[in-house]
Amino acid sequence: MLPEILPIIIGIWFGYVVFILSQSDDNFVRERLRKTGGKKKKNTLYNLFGDLLRPYSQKNIANQVSKNKIHNLLQSLGVSSGEDDILEFENKRLFTLLIVVVICAIVLFLSFNTMTASCAILVCYITYKYPEYRLLGIIKKKQKEFIKFFPDAIDLLSVCVEAGLGIDGAIERVAQEFSGLSKAVSAEFTRLSKDVMSGLAREEALKNMTKRVNSQDLQSFCAMLVQSEKMGTSVAQSLRVYCDTLRTRKKQRIEELVQSASAKMTIPMILFLLPALFIVILYPAVIKIMENMAG
Repeated sequence: MLPEILPIIIGIWFGYVVFILSQSDDNFVRERLRKTGGKKKKNTLYNLFGDLLRPYSQKNIANQVSKNKIHNLLQSLGVSSGEDDILEFENKRLFTLLIVVVICAIVLFLSFNTMTASCAILVCYITYKYPEYRLLGIIKKKQKEFIKFFPDAIDLLSVCVEAGLGIDGAIERVAQEFSGLSKAVSAEFTRLSKDVMSGLAREEALKNMTKRVNSQDLQSFCAMLVQSEKMGTSVAQSLRVYCDTLRTRKKQRIEELVQSASAKMTIPMILFLLPALFIVILYPAVIKIMENMAG
């Protein structure tokens, strides 16, 4: 069985490598330069077949549900999520699927049976869906890291504002200080600072930040800043009160994790610790009983 599905496994690996290479930032830069006429298009494998697959990619994302799904994934990841970017993502995914389909077709032609056909169908499905699952994994990891370090970032932001910095300068300072501690927090605050510096309204920049990170603490923080700016209240005082609220929530989350630890340890203890304990306790008695029965 292993020799039959080995080519399919190799096909998965090859398709994955092709997709990762095609998703590199350098390719995005080349594409932008090519559109503006700054650099000539190279005759790579993707460029040869990408234009042929583009009409099929447009049909796939014609459904608004699929289009919004890809848009939300790219937006949560913090990359460009326009019409062209969604189309490019779908086109590269179809290109990877095409390569895997060709490899699976060759394998089925050489040795066709029910097991190989089932494995080929499963491989094609995983190849098409894997980019979404991969992005979801990256997004969840980013959100967990953000939620973990967000209270500390707001503490530092409050200290900077109370020290005399403006809210924009404090946000930029937090981004710099967290560059070595949390890349997720640093990247989001850097993006927020650049959006405001580029001329975007702070309220709109904060709304975009909440779209990129799904966190209730962040949403309440952005609402607090917007409300303070509209009402003309002191941002330093609002941040001080909000920091106390975040510390309380963080303490409650830690207490909840501590209380649930005992329940989570019950099953591993029953499965692994108790059998070993019973063996250690009962082994001498079993040996003695066997010796008496033998005697």
